[in-house]
Amino acid sequence: MIKKISIKNVNFGFNKKVFFKNLSIDFSTKGISVIIGPNGSGKSLITKLLKGIILPDSGEIQLISGKTKPKISYLSQKITFLRRDVYNNLAYPLIIRNYKKKQIKQKVNKILKNFNFLDKLNFSARSLSKGNKQFLAFIRSQIIKHDILVLDEPCSNLDFESIKTIEEYLLTLKKEKKIIMVTHDMFQAIRLADEIIIINDGELIEISGAKRILKSKNKFTKNFFTKHILSP
Repeated sequence: MIKKISIKNVNFGFNKKVFFKNLSIDFSTKGISVIIGPNGSGKSLITKLLKGIILPDSGEIQLISGKTKPKISYLSQKITFLRRDVYNNLAYPLIIRNYKKKQIKQKVNKILKNFNFLDKLNFSARSLSKGNKQFLAFIRSQIIKHDILVLDEPCSNLDFESIKTIEEYLLTLKKEKKIIMVTHDMFQAIRLADEIIIINDGELIEISGAKRILKSKNKFTKNFFTKHILSP
């Protein structure tokens, strides 16, 4: 059970540019938290901070789950595959965790079947279409057990059916796992989010429920949603 997920007084800069100055966010510990905001506002950096890919210059990233640190599965916008087929790209995370061959085969085949991707089993992962690469990357993010799932634009290159498959999966998964995701799709944010976190220029603007945020009186929030949803 997740007890706390928070970014506390975080400062972070790179190449003499300050991205975050005393940024603090307390995420809900259940359901789906969706991070939205303009391009370059720091959304992806937040996902990297949570995963530990980058470290803050100061401040804390607090991830608390009982006596142990929660396990995080992370899907980046930048997708990289081994020069191997689909099966072996999914098998690799299990191999390095010392799963037995029989377990690996069962687990990989099962997850590919669940996502209707079993016919791509022997395809070179790097030769897949852009959409199929992204879909496979999402599948790979589910191959290892995790407590928190962090997704950075998981559906940006997918067709309608693939998006629907992932959204339905996430709505079921959120009953058991905590999900934090970045999306540029405001309609997707409203469909999925239990809470929406709005970021602009490295600052937290607002945290609210999906229904309440459409009625927000915050000037930036109102303008942002008018631009992305309400305008023709």
